Amino acid sequence: MSIKNTYILYFLILATACSFNYGTISQIEEEPNLIMEEAEYIRITEGSPEIRVAAREVRHYEKNHIMELDDFSFEQFIMDFNANPREQPAEPELNSWGRAGQLRLETDTNNFSMSDNVIINVDSENLSIETDDISWNDNDRILQTQGTVHITRSDGTFIEGTGFSADTRSRSWEFESAVEGTIIEETAEEETTEDD
Repeated sequence: MSIKNTYILYFLILATACSFNYGTISQIEEEPNLIMEEAEYIRITEGSPEIRVAAREVRHYEKNHIMELDDFSFEQFIMDFNANPREQPAEPELNSWGRAGQLRLETDTNNFSMSDNVIINVDSENLSIETDDISWNDNDRILQTQGTVHITRSDGTFIEGTGFSADTRSRSWEFESAVEGTIIEETAEEETTEDD
């Protein structure tokens, strides 16, 4: 075999052994259409706040259907819309709140990912979630991450694991691996009777 054929054979082996698929490009290929600093958004329903979102900076990429928020926080409220209309409406009650260093929202699907010290508190579930990154699939109503997640409750429950997934439709959640912690279960108080 000649040296030239050896180099051609070597190149063919090398070329077929390499993969040029480097995954999806996370870079946005356009300049933002809109940049806002110290932004705050409040959605009002029937005269009461439903959600409040604040960010140090918001960048909107209309062509790519992407919105990026830096130093992001949110508050979600619940309101009793079935209250008697003659009575003074009750103040909205804070149901959940959270924050993250970054949020990336797909405006066409409402899917999003949060990263950089993510904290989510859901008061109605007595649940706090802390992780480095997490994503939301709006169509499937699933919150998930492959990273490590810390879940705490005010009753002393603490769970840590990796590969977290929460299905909000079924109100269930699971870990894929490395799960450890303490779960505090409520027990019904036993009835006692006194003898006379």
